[in-house]
Amino acid sequence: MAENVTNFFISKFRELLTPEFSEPAAYFRPRPYRNAAVRFTSCRFDDFEQRRAILEKAGMNVFLFPASQIPGCDLLSDSGTTTMTMEQWSRMLLGDEAYGSNEGFFELKDQVAETFGARWSENLFIFHQGRAAESALFSNLSGILYDEKTVAFGPLDSLSERLEPGLAASIRKKIGILQKSEAPLYIIPNNSHFDTTAANIEKNRMLPLDLPCREHIGGDADCPFRGNMDTQALSNLLEAEGDRIPLIYLTITNNTGGGQPVSMANIRAVAEIAEKYSIPLLFDACRFAENAWFIRHGETGYGSKSIGEIVREMFALVDGFHISFKKDGLVNIGGALLFKEKGRMQERYPGLTNRITDHQILTEGHPTYGGMAGRDLKGVVEGLRTVVGQEYLDYRIGQVRRFGQRLQRCGIPILSPVGGHAVYIDIDGFFEGTDTSDGDFKGISLTALLMIAGHRFCELGLFAFGRYRGGREHPPDPRVNFVRGAVPRLAYEDRDLAAAAEALRILHEHRERIPGVEVTYGRELSLRHFKSRFRFKAGK
Repeated sequence: MAENVTNFFISKFRELLTPEFSEPAAYFRPRPYRNAAVRFTSCRFDDFEQRRAILEKAGMNVFLFPASQIPGCDLLSDSGTTTMTMEQWSRMLLGDEAYGSNEGFFELKDQVAETFGARWSENLFIFHQGRAAESALFSNLSGILYDEKTVAFGPLDSLSERLEPGLAASIRKKIGILQKSEAPLYIIPNNSHFDTTAANIEKNRMLPLDLPCREHIGGDADCPFRGNMDTQALSNLLEAEGDRIPLIYLTITNNTGGGQPVSMANIRAVAEIAEKYSIPLLFDACRFAENAWFIRHGETGYGSKSIGEIVREMFALVDGFHISFKKDGLVNIGGALLFKEKGRMQERYPGLTNRITDHQILTEGHPTYGGMAGRDLKGVVEGLRTVVGQEYLDYRIGQVRRFGQRLQRCGIPILSPVGGHAVYIDIDGFFEGTDTSDGDFKGISLTALLMIAGHRFCELGLFAFGRYRGGREHPPDPRVNFVRGAVPRLAYEDRDLAAAAEALRILHEHRERIPGVEVTYGRELSLRHFKSRFRFKAGK
């Protein structure tokens, strides 16, 4: 790394440890929980040089930085990083580790019916995490679509003339980036796919197509539901290319779109469009409870309803969903895929459930434990009870909002309004007015310097969602360029997040000194942000 750059910021980070910078966080009401156990960090907060050396060895890739050496906030992800409750731990002690039909499986079925509705308990497929459920769904759906020769149309470059020109151009642009061997014949629309969801779809020769609402693309900070899908674009797509659409997805909350919620009105509108064309509608439901909280607090007619009632109303509108229990299941491992009893997924793909059961047996074990220990299933059951609690969600989302507001007071541009699980730093805005180009990947630079400060964030922008094909970079379309600070559930206090905000303030105040990076390994790889290595560009 460039010594002058890191030495400068280390000196600034040290200033935060002096008394005149030790501003305490303000608390206006107590937390709805208290600590039952704590774990002391094994590293010193002021050992900046050690973190610089570790980061250099990791090629400036924050995913490769050892978590045990992070003294501050680890905001890399909110997935599987939850601090579980005493009730969950006590339930786990009663775990039944039988190979088949363990006790936790039947308890989970009952709790699924209670949380999501009675029609969800019969077609429950358990996996060790959400992306395994995604893989099972898309690989087996692709098998039906391709292996059984249901294709009755040409490649995607022969699109219908009824398709709106901008939408057609976006599809052709995405196809042009893919290798010929990857060329899909089918499209799966979503408000926005997350990285691994899109990768699972593409791997199975389908095209993930993001249709975020126009308020989101236009940057409307006054819109409380910037996670919505563009229903006009969806209608046009189904009218023009309906035979190519095996199912429709909605991600709640919209992670790639900045953790933004989806309104009940939008869910209902998408469901009506899906019903018109007899196409199944599924949720990526990882943060379903947080989405329900936003509906209760931001949508007319829902203020007097409980979170549980809103959740059941949401899920009554869809035909299936996959979920990572590592988010709103409040556990450290687990996922599931569910189809509504007598829903459109079963009607349209009658052999799919048997294929997925076979997939479970081959990859995860018996379907009644699905790659999870029986004790972990007990933890999920208790987590699904806790997560719909009003007090829990008030504090959870309130903490993320306070973090975002503090960043805004520091002058740091973020996606607004703040979503449910994370704060998204606008990298285009952060470096506005500096000598910066897309190829500098300054979101990577920012996460590297934050790592030296003692806090781990994640770049979710031009590098994570872009691609290197044909000797050049292709930015994501629609454009996203964020660094995400995902707040683990029940893990940190406000003062911890305040320390991360102050490190960001220093970096923003001296942003003209932050250099770009060179990619030393992995630029052309898929899912490259998990594997690549970097170094600061010379001469900055």
